[in-house]
Amino acid sequence: MIATSAQTSDDHTPEDKPFRSLYRRFFDKAESKRRWDVTEDIPWDQVKFRAIDEDLVDILEAFYATEMYLPDYTSQLLSLNRQNQGMAWFIANWGYEESKHSIGLEDWLLRSGRRTEKQMHQLNEQLLQGQWIKPFSTSRQMIIYAMFQELATQLNYLNLSKATAPANDVALQKLLRLIASDEGVHHKMFVDCLKVHLELDREGTVDDIAHVLSNFAMPAHDQIPGFDRLGKLIEARGIYSNKMFIRRVMFPALKRIGVDRKELPLRKHRS
Repeated sequence: MIATSAQTSDDHTPEDKPFRSLYRRFFDKAESKRRWDVTEDIPWDQVKFRAIDEDLVDILEAFYATEMYLPDYTSQLLSLNRQNQGMAWFIANWGYEESKHSIGLEDWLLRSGRRTEKQMHQLNEQLLQGQWIKPFSTSRQMIIYAMFQELATQLNYLNLSKATAPANDVALQKLLRLIASDEGVHHKMFVDCLKVHLELDREGTVDDIAHVLSNFAMPAHDQIPGFDRLGKLIEARGIYSNKMFIRRVMFPALKRIGVDRKELPLRKHRS
C-alpha cells in the first residue's frame, strides 16, 4: 500500500529496494514460523454447538462480512503499487492470509450450527453487490491507513476472543488467536514500510498521518447490512470503540513509528 507508480499522486517515488527487503523478511518468517492451515490447525472437532450468545455470533458474522471485501482491498491497493515489487508482492501475500480469515470464520459459523449454507450464500450475494472504495488516494496515505486499521483489527479479534472465552469453544478460540496474530504481523509490516517514508519525507508523511487520522474509519461498514446496530453492539460488548482506538491503536502505532503526537496538526478525529 505504499509506493511508487505513475498511477499514484505521491510527490516522490521511493526506491523499490527497501520494500523488497522488508517483504522478503516478512515472507521468510511467515513460511518458516507462522503459516497455518484452516483445515488442519483448527480443532474443528471441539466446536461447541450453539454455545455462544447470538449477539457475539452477529459480531462474528460482521467481521466475516468485512473480510468479504478482500477483492476490493487487494485490487485497489495493487493499483497503487504495481511498479513497486516489494509492496505488490506483500499485498498479494496479505490478501492470501486475509482470505484464510474469511474461510475460517465461515467454517465456524457453519460448523457451530449458527448459520446454514443457504444463509451464508444469501449473505455473500448481498455483500458482493456493493464495493469498497479506498478512502485515500495515494499509496503513502493508504499504508498509513492500513497500519492503524490492522492494529485496530487485531484489537477487535483479541477482544472478541475474550468475550467468547466463557463458552469454552476451543476451535473458535484457536481461530481468533491465529487471526489476531496475523493482523499484528501485518501491522508491523506497515509500520516498517512507513518508517521508510518517514526517512524520505518526514514532513509530508507526518501531514499525511494527520490527514488519515482525521478521516479514519474501519473498512466496509457502510456496505455491511445493519451495521448501525452491529456497531453499537460491538461497543456495548467491549469489542471496540473510539476510545479504544485512541488509547490502544493510535498512541501505540505513533510510538512504533517514532512520531510524537505533538508533531501532528490533528484535526477533529472521526472513527
